[in-house]
Amino acid sequence: MIGEKNSPVSAMRLKSGLNNSMLILIEGIQKQMIHTVIFDVGGTLVRARSTLITFAEQLAPDNKEKLLEFLIKEFMKIYRDENPAEFIGIKEIITIILKKAADEFNVEDISGKAPELYGNTYLNHANLFEDTIPTLKKLKEFGIKLIVASDADPDVLNRELSTFKIYDYFDEIIISGNVRAYKPSDKMIHAITEKCNRPYSDILFVGDAEVDILTAQKIGARSVLIKRNGNFPIEADYYITGLDEILNIIKNS
Repeated sequence: MIGEKNSPVSAMRLKSGLNNSMLILIEGIQKQMIHTVIFDVGGTLVRARSTLITFAEQLAPDNKEKLLEFLIKEFMKIYRDENPAEFIGIKEIITIILKKAADEFNVEDISGKAPELYGNTYLNHANLFEDTIPTLKKLKEFGIKLIVASDADPDVLNRELSTFKIYDYFDEIIISGNVRAYKPSDKMIHAITEKCNRPYSDILFVGDAEVDILTAQKIGARSVLIKRNGNFPIEADYYITGLDEILNIIKNS
């Protein structure tokens, strides 16, 4: 093939002995327009059991479904408030709703232990998805900027990313607790776009929740909804069941 002898792909073939399918993928990505991929963390990079489920099971094993429903409702009421008088962090929200649960359901009041319990429970019931590190490695090799945009408390999220040895893969880590606002607020959008190159339409935003899709839309990025069970309840630009599918999106963009 004309021009192949001195091409980067040809050199890569000689040096590493990569098979043809991988070379085709790499060649496609070298020509890609996507320059940045933004990731949510929980449910996207990390398999995390809901802390609220753990609390419901612990506090009311015989009434855990109703207690869980109450905890979720009260949590979302604060978390999705579009015009809060002040920002309330995740640990603070959990403290508030556990106190309410103690009063409403006559269960033990563990609200005073909420910060410690939340952090420990989050880490003890979390692990990386099998495709997280391989996908991050490939994206870094292809020179794509990687960003985390997560609704979390900084101490908990930073510890999690470090514990799972993925912290250093990211060029920027944007956390709601530092920004003092949650996705998809204008404040969070501003914090994200400050760290992104233009055009924003050549950014992928990968997440598993509605707030991630809404954030992508407000940025003007391409939304990627990941649902590993194949159930896609909300609209997005792309749908994937595994992180490795991001590579094909980039190749075909």
